[in-house]
Amino acid sequence: MEFSLDPVLHPLIARPHHVERALSTRYYDAMTILQPQGKELDLFIVILPDNDGSLYGDQKQICETGLSLVSQCCFTKHVFRISKQYLTNVGGRGTVLVDALSRRIPLSSD
Repeated sequence: MEFSLDPVLHPLIARPHHVERALSTRYYDAMTILQPQGKELDLFIVILPDNDGSLYGDQKQICETGLSLVSQCCFTKHVFRISKQYLTNVGGRGTVLVDALSRRIPLSSD
């Protein structure tokens, strides 16, 4: 996996009741940019408001089930107090994200 200093898309603010539409639109916008370059979107980072942990489950279901996309959530308070350890955790070192991004996690089916 290769990290770029510049995001594929600039951040977007969306209301909680528009989360599904916002995530789907951003995914397709990113793929429109990446596919002509022969690239894929490996990791989708979502910054959640500090006071709304209920969006976490919605976001995970939309990204990982609906879009088949590995996602990582951050709370706003952590984004503004960024540390090397936090970036390491978000980026996937030492977590299940490494296996997920390299497609080494076995799939389960009904």
